[in-house]
Amino acid sequence: MVEGEVLLSVKDIYKTFGGVEALRGASLDIAKGQVTALVGDNGAGKSTFIKVIMGVHQPTSGSLHLNGAKTVIPDPESARKHGLEAIYQDLALVGTFDLASNFFLGRELTQSYLGGLVKVKDTDRMRSEAVRVLKERVGIDIGNPYASAYVMSGGQRQALAIGRAIHSDAQLIIMDEPTAALGVEETERVLQIIERVKEQGLTVLIISHNLEHVFRCADTIAVMHRGQVTTHLNKHEATRQDIVAHIMGSKQTLA
Repeated sequence: MVEGEVLLSVKDIYKTFGGVEALRGASLDIAKGQVTALVGDNGAGKSTFIKVIMGVHQPTSGSLHLNGAKTVIPDPESARKHGLEAIYQDLALVGTFDLASNFFLGRELTQSYLGGLVKVKDTDRMRSEAVRVLKERVGIDIGNPYASAYVMSGGQRQALAIGRAIHSDAQLIIMDEPTAALGVEETERVLQIIERVKEQGLTVLIISHNLEHVFRCADTIAVMHRGQVTTHLNKHEATRQDIVAHIMGSKQTLA
């Protein structure tokens, strides 16, 4: 159940790999300015679903509608041009790069010389902009901005990836298991970042196995089971037991 204006509507998506049907008519509406959580057991189709949204996989059939208009996303670069950003579990960071280089990876700021004939990467401006966004919009002090991603904590790396997505003016930020493999303190920090992002009115889709985190951060909860979205509820309309039942497939009514 979605209340408010729909940003992205995924309609009746099928995706097969050889003889394996990974998605079987999966549909989901994602409302603007809300945090939607997508949950489900391993193999339910969650990863394939978000990769179809991001253009990594092309659907066998079905359609995507962005801001009401049917949209074809042939590849991840097209997804980014449409304002769709995904933060996968590997975070797509280069371990040997520092804050600025990772934050502006592929979108480097430059200075022009000799009437524009020569362009040089503006590292100082990149660094100051990255630090500003992380402090003002993500609410985190990254520490030493010259340090490589290798020596950053898990929470700092996640914050960097989220800040990069925010800075790109994404319409939709997809977070794949944002608290996976983090300790208690780091997990709390990331949950606070998600809550801060939500306060800014950004639209987020979270994929998570942790129902405690889902009920804390999400506005609505969608459940995938065997390649279909079997229910989509406002979190206040469901209990954890209800969601677990849907995940296990003992409830099949789509709200």
